[in-house]
Amino acid sequence: MPKAKCEVRGGRMTVAGDLSTDSDTNFDGACQQLLADPSKTPVVDLSSVTFLSSTYVGLLAELGLGVGQSGRKLTIVAGTRIAALLREAGLGSIAAVENAPGKKPRA
Repeated sequence: MPKAKCEVRGGRMTVAGDLSTDSDTNFDGACQQLLADPSKTPVVDLSSVTFLSSTYVGLLAELGLGVGQSGRKLTIVAGTRIAALLREAGLGSIAAVENAPGKKPRA
Protein backbone atom coordinates (compact mmCIF):
# COMPACT_ATOMS: atom_id res chain seq x y z
CA MET A 1 0.00 0.00 0.00
CA PRO A 2 1.26 3.51 -0.80
CA LYS A 3 2.56 5.41 2.21
CA ALA A 4 0.23 8.26 3.13
CA LYS A 5 1.29 11.86 3.39
CA CYS A 6 -0.51 14.98 4.50
CA GLU A 7 0.32 18.68 4.20
CA VAL A 8 -1.45 21.98 4.79
CA ARG A 9 -0.91 25.14 2.74
CA GLY A 10 -3.11 28.21 2.66
CA GLY A 11 -6.21 26.59 4.13
CA ARG A 12 -5.96 23.49 1.94
CA MET A 13 -4.98 20.10 3.32
CA THR A 14 -3.72 17.73 0.63
CA VAL A 15 -3.63 14.04 1.48
CA ALA A 16 -2.26 11.22 -0.67
CA GLY A 17 -1.90 7.47 -0.30
CA ASP A 18 -3.52 4.93 1.99
CA LEU A 19 -5.27 6.25 5.11
CA SER A 20 -5.50 3.08 7.16
CA THR A 21 -5.59 2.98 10.95
CA ASP A 22 -1.84 2.38 11.14
CA SER A 23 -0.91 5.33 8.89
CA ASP A 24 1.31 7.94 10.52
CA THR A 25 0.28 11.05 8.60
CA ASN A 26 -0.18 13.76 11.25
CA PHE A 27 -3.74 13.98 9.89
CA ASP A 28 -5.14 15.15 13.23
CA GLY A 29 -2.47 17.84 13.51
CA ALA A 30 -3.25 19.02 9.98
CA CYS A 31 -6.96 19.20 10.89
CA GLN A 32 -6.04 21.37 13.88
CA GLN A 33 -4.06 23.69 11.55
CA LEU A 34 -7.16 24.13 9.37
CA LEU A 35 -9.28 24.94 12.41
CA ALA A 36 -6.74 27.43 13.73
CA ASP A 37 -6.97 29.79 10.74
CA PRO A 38 -10.48 31.30 10.66
CA SER A 39 -9.56 33.60 7.76
CA LYS A 40 -9.45 30.71 5.28
CA THR A 41 -12.23 28.51 3.92
CA PRO A 42 -10.88 25.03 4.69
CA VAL A 43 -10.55 22.42 1.96
CA VAL A 44 -9.47 18.80 2.40
CA ASP A 45 -8.22 17.33 -0.88
CA LEU A 46 -8.47 13.53 -0.79
CA SER A 47 -8.31 13.12 -4.58
CA SER A 48 -5.08 11.11 -4.31
CA VAL A 49 -6.21 8.91 -1.41
CA THR A 50 -6.36 5.21 -2.28
CA PHE A 51 -8.01 3.90 0.93
CA LEU A 52 -9.88 5.61 3.77
CA SER A 53 -10.52 3.83 7.07
CA SER A 54 -13.43 4.64 9.36
CA THR A 55 -10.99 6.32 11.77
CA TYR A 56 -10.31 9.03 9.17
CA VAL A 57 -14.02 9.35 8.34
CA GLY A 58 -14.53 10.14 12.03
CA LEU A 59 -11.71 12.68 12.04
CA LEU A 60 -13.22 14.38 8.97
CA ALA A 61 -16.60 14.51 10.75
CA GLU A 62 -14.96 16.13 13.79
CA LEU A 63 -13.23 18.63 11.51
CA GLY A 64 -16.48 19.43 9.71
CA LEU A 65 -18.26 20.05 13.01
CA GLY A 66 -15.41 22.21 14.32
CA VAL A 67 -15.33 24.28 11.15
CA GLY A 68 -19.11 24.68 11.34
CA GLN A 69 -18.84 26.04 14.89
CA SER A 70 -16.66 28.84 13.54
CA GLY A 71 -19.31 29.80 10.96
CA ARG A 72 -17.50 28.26 8.01
CA LYS A 73 -18.19 25.16 5.91
CA LEU A 74 -15.61 22.50 5.15
CA THR A 75 -15.15 21.36 1.55
CA ILE A 76 -13.90 17.83 0.91
CA VAL A 77 -12.71 16.93 -2.59
CA ALA A 78 -12.34 13.21 -3.29
CA GLY A 79 -12.38 10.56 -5.99
CA THR A 80 -15.80 9.18 -6.87
CA ARG A 81 -15.68 6.12 -4.61
CA ILE A 82 -14.41 7.93 -1.53
CA ALA A 83 -16.77 10.88 -2.09
CA ALA A 84 -19.70 8.42 -2.26
CA LEU A 85 -18.51 6.73 0.95
CA LEU A 86 -18.31 10.08 2.74
CA ARG A 87 -21.81 11.05 1.61
CA GLU A 88 -23.16 7.66 2.69
CA ALA A 89 -21.53 8.19 6.11
CA GLY A 90 -23.46 11.47 6.45
CA LEU A 91 -20.64 13.94 5.94
CA GLY A 92 -22.66 15.70 3.24
CA SER A 93 -24.76 17.24 6.01
CA ILE A 94 -21.78 18.99 7.63
CA ALA A 95 -19.41 19.49 4.69
CA ALA A 96 -19.54 20.06 0.96
CA VAL A 97 -18.38 16.74 -0.49
CA GLU A 98 -17.27 17.20 -4.10
CA ASN A 99 -16.02 14.77 -6.73
CA ALA A 100 -12.47 15.57 -7.80
CA PRO A 101 -12.25 16.92 -11.36
CA GLY A 102 -11.36 14.19 -13.82
CA LYS A 103 -12.13 11.37 -11.38
CA LYS A 104 -14.67 9.12 -13.10
CA PRO A 105 -16.26 5.99 -11.62
CA ARG A 106 -14.53 2.74 -12.55
CA ALA A 107 -16.54 0.46 -14.82
